[in-house]
Amino acid sequence: MEVRVFPQVEKVLSKESKEIRQDLQDVLEKIELNFKLGMPLIKSLGSIFPGLSEIRIKDRSGPFRVIYILKRKEVIYLIHAFRKKTQKLPEKEKQIILKRLKEITNEQD
Repeated sequence: MEVRVFPQVEKVLSKESKEIRQDLQDVLEKIELNFKLGMPLIKSLGSIFPGLSEIRIKDRSGPFRVIYILKRKEVIYLIHAFRKKTQKLPEKEKQIILKRLKEITNEQD
């Protein structure tokens, strides 16, 4: 399975701890192997967009989120990553996610 990472996500991840990057890699490997993952590790964001999910990891600095979508069980798109500071998904983060989903959709047309 191919993992495609938005450049902005790569930039955010490059500044994060080794622990965060390793935990993310472990989760992606489980997704690729079709492990059935759920809460608290994976949360569906299907109310925002069908198939959208959130990887929930944390380190000493606190909660960290990586938003992804799996397309046709062939490609995992890592479309957004950020430090979680509030209970709800901030509108600003939601708009970034929707913009990047649109880019993916246009790419596949």
